[in-house]
Amino acid sequence: MVQIVGKYEHERSENLEEYLKTVVGEEHADKAATFAQSKPVLEVGNNGDDYTITVSNDGKSNTTTFQLGVPYDETMPHGVTMKSLTTQEGDKFTTKTELPNGNKSVRVYEFTENGITVHLSDENTGAKGTRYYKRM
Repeated sequence: MVQIVGKYEHERSENLEEYLKTVVGEEHADKAATFAQSKPVLEVGNNGDDYTITVSNDGKSNTTTFQLGVPYDETMPHGVTMKSLTTQEGDKFTTKTELPNGNKSVRVYEFTENGITVHLSDENTGAKGTRYYKRM
């Protein structure tokens, strides 16, 4: 089992802008493009049963606290709150989220000794994107 807790710096993305446009719709294409170009830092923490994921970008940060296997409200940086559930299997966290438009998205955080690969997918459209982070 690799160390999950730590700080991770964004390296690159694949198909992220296209994924975001599909998920949020063309009317939000400008926001999707801006977000896709961002270079966030992720920090994963653990205190007992509670995990936190803090995303910092452009001087702003957003922290989500959750327990594995327990549904929770997740507020995104742009203020939208969604229902999410995170589970763990080996070195992976899988977060399933119901989006405000009814779509269901899945984020798989694949932890390695060198970083995290975040696989994004939308169950309704099949759209996919990937973000790569290196351990700091």
